Amino acid sequence: MRAFEVNAVDYLLKPVDKSRLRETLNRAQDRIEHAEIAAEQPTSVGPFLERIPVRHREEVVIVPVQQIASIVADGELLNITTMRNERHTITYRLKDLERMLDPGKFIRLGRGTLANVDQIGKVAVMPGGTHMAILANGQKLPVSRIQSRILRERLLKL
Repeated sequence: MRAFEVNAVDYLLKPVDKSRLRETLNRAQDRIEHAEIAAEQPTSVGPFLERIPVRHREEVVIVPVQQIASIVADGELLNITTMRNERHTITYRLKDLERMLDPGKFIRLGRGTLANVDQIGKVAVMPGGTHMAILANGQKLPVSRIQSRILRERLLKL
């Protein structure tokens, strides 16, 4: 369990086979290179999105980004939940919307979930090195293992 908490790349059993050790080292090197490439990728650049237009029948509701608590992908749809638990649905790709949002204000919790950093009120530790983010509006959002590490680094340290 401890290995999963620290995002282990692989494990080896004694006696260590040289080819297996080489595979493990290659896998670790690939992960390091992938992380370096990701760090070099240009991140979102301002100006960031301030409002999201949401179509409701015959009208368009303007949702201020600062009032968004979470954005959860459901297939081709994005479910936006505000601080007051109002729910809106738009057709958009999460990764495209994420690029338009201030990365200082929103954090990815998992493959299909973004949360407003200021709305995360509690973080519960779950089995397997994951977490559950509990937002100010009562929403409970699971945090993936990989994102749990990022969450700990960003929010859970003084």
